[in-house]
Amino acid sequence: FSVSRALARRLLAHQPRAHLASRADFKGIATQRAAMGCCWSFCSSEEPSVPEFEPLIGLSSTCKGDDVSLEGTVVSGTGSVLGDSPILQDKGYFEATVLSGGSFAVGVATRDSPLDSVLSPDKAPTAWTVTNKSSVAAGDVIGCAIDQADYPVQVYFYKGKQLLQQLSGVRGEVLPAFSVADGAVLKANFGNAEYSSMPPGFQGIIKCKSLL
Repeated sequence: FSVSRALARRLLAHQPRAHLASRADFKGIATQRAAMGCCWSFCSSEEPSVPEFEPLIGLSSTCKGDDVSLEGTVVSGTGSVLGDSPILQDKGYFEATVLSGGSFAVGVATRDSPLDSVLSPDKAPTAWTVTNKSSVAAGDVIGCAIDQADYPVQVYFYKGKQLLQQLSGVRGEVLPAFSVADGAVLKANFGNAEYSSMPPGFQGIIKCKSLL
């Protein structure tokens, strides 16, 4: 007991010095935490010049069909592309704007899904998507909200605030998925632009990095 009390006094005695050091080296600590990886944000009212670290995910240049063309977050051509980071948080949200009509799909899929065609649920058992058959046309914004906080995992698809479809039973680690064909063009939004309509309790996808 006496050793624990002595140790507590030493820790308390050193606390102000450690606090001052962390304030003085705020940017260095932020850089170190970012290098360690793993979904975090850093905010301090005393250092307004240092922004929150919330890296955005993007589209993968490797997990895509051979005939898919990417220009930033715009998807065209024929086939499918996945996001460059899995959705690991409990409740994640992203959107896609239909720039040009055709055959398309938006949703989530596992990394081993076939990417040479449109990922529709009836053809790809490892994909949970909404397609152009769901009263979605050019100019519409499709919202995809995945709820992994409970089982079975649910995916909700929105057009504005209107619920288009709900799919249940998502299995495995999934990533955002976008499919195009027959002239369709989609533009993904992972938070680089203001969301059209995010359901309460959800947040944009946080990019996670391995600690290894």
